[in-house]
Amino acid sequence: MRRTAAIVGAVLGLTVGLAVASPLPLQGRDINGKPVGATDASAVFEYDPNLNLTWLRDWNYAKTSGYAMANSGGSGSTQITIDGLMGWNAARTWASNLTVGGLSGWRLPAIIDTGKPGCNQANVGTDCGYNVYGYGTSSPGAATLSPMAYLWYVELGNKALFDASGNEQTDWGLKNTSPFINMQTDYYWSGTQFLDQPGAWFFDVDVGLQDGVSWDSAMFAVAVRSGDVPEPGTMALLSLSLAALCLVNRRRPV
Repeated sequence: MRRTAAIVGAVLGLTVGLAVASPLPLQGRDINGKPVGATDASAVFEYDPNLNLTWLRDWNYAKTSGYAMANSGGSGSTQITIDGLMGWNAARTWASNLTVGGLSGWRLPAIIDTGKPGCNQANVGTDCGYNVYGYGTSSPGAATLSPMAYLWYVELGNKALFDASGNEQTDWGLKNTSPFINMQTDYYWSGTQFLDQPGAWFFDVDVGLQDGVSWDSAMFAVAVRSGDVPEPGTMALLSLSLAALCLVNRRRPV
């Protein structure tokens, strides 16, 4: 039954705003897709029922997996450092080629450019700046406009450096990262090109800033994939069903 919300969300396209007051909690999955506690040591994936996305729990997996060390080098948009920092093209390549627990289909989180193309700088309500789309206030926009911003503001409950009036907040910053691990107080790439310059959108998990920057910059990356990860036995059952279907079709008279 735990897939009901995901299926409904997929059918509707998740185009409506989601309730900010009480978002559903993230759900942990182990390497085999088995449900575990979100903060359990065996949790590798975090399913987000509010966005119908699965996050990789480790926000610096490029480093901890050994990928960054093995592939370090390059320059500009293809650069990779041993710390896990990457240019935009390198980050996109890393995510798209990623396989974890036998699961592929990973990508960088997207960001929706609203208003005029590029940055509409403000302290609340727009696509660029702080409290983007209204996250962090009582009037949020649609959750899917920026999964990273929605997660940071709404689900983790962090506050931006500046409030909606442009005043510095005393309790700003990355105060809560749970259930994620290795979340860096730095910039993270999105998978969306930035139209004001040859670059891409990013989200700063240190201060709650969303903006765009040249894709030659070096930033961290987190991977997401659509939907929930398969439950134990799901793929095996699907394989058996396909095999049975093929057998039936083979036996049909021509």
